Amino acid sequence: MFKKTAIVAGIGLALSATAQADYQWELGGDYTMGETDYEVTDRTTGARQSDDVDTDIGRLSGTWYMENVDTSKGPLSEAAFLDHASNITVFGSDGEVQLSQIGDDGQLEDKDGQRYGVSSRYVAEGPGWKLSGWLVDLGFNRFEPGDQEVDNFNLGIGKYITPNTTLVASYGNTSLNNGGDSDSYDVDLEHMFLMSNGGFMTRASYGVNTIKGADDIDTYQIGGTWYFTNNIGIGADYLSTGNDGYEVQGWQVSSEWFINEAFAINLAYSQLDPDDIDVDNFRIEQEVEAITLGAKVRF
Repeated sequence: MFKKTAIVAGIGLALSATAQADYQWELGGDYTMGETDYEVTDRTTGARQSDDVDTDIGRLSGTWYMENVDTSKGPLSEAAFLDHASNITVFGSDGEVQLSQIGDDGQLEDKDGQRYGVSSRYVAEGPGWKLSGWLVDLGFNRFEPGDQEVDNFNLGIGKYITPNTTLVASYGNTSLNNGGDSDSYDVDLEHMFLMSNGGFMTRASYGVNTIKGADDIDTYQIGGTWYFTNNIGIGADYLSTGNDGYEVQGWQVSSEWFINEAFAINLAYSQLDPDDIDVDNFRIEQEVEAITLGAKVRF
């Protein structure tokens, strides 16, 4: 009898560990295909010229969590958020803008661009800690479009104001190797509404980008992801930003499916619609579309 009980208990423990599938590493990659359509109209003659430019970007990333992430608290996509997990991520991307598509003379050459960097989040946790629930975000990345170098740095400080809610204030700086700096200030709010199986993640942010000698740029973003099971989620986001009286409206729909506890695939479609721009006697109309397909594995 004792042996049978021990065997049953062992099998149950093994199944429980497999189903929970805690992890400490996450590796991911994605590929983005983008297209920018534009049309220039000469209002004096009525002549129109239209073209489109394709963009291809590949990205790889790896994340190490300082402790095992508990996946039993809700949707698998939000496991690190729900478990208040501290982590470090390194990433890199390589892309190409196909400028040779513009016009028929082929005088423009395609341009490559690389981006690489590191980001991290540390969450102070522990019973009795005066700073328990406070978090610090740090990040640095370098973007190298052509012969230029653009360095981006950010620092964020925030708190889990509830076990499923974060409020983070961030400062960022962008500097170009050929001169020119800008500073950004952002406030981000996230909250997870949990259900018995799945839930709803909501997010909202507001930011201001300041550039010397130019008007400030305000950015608003709001979105959410509905997880109708712990393995599958569908999200939507809306973005609005403006400068010098011109605005850019954007939106994205996305989905992620954890085929099992350790492997997921994701798909997203986004579109940006800048306001028409009037320059002298010309009007410029633009539209930017992108499709992203990715996957990640945890262990």
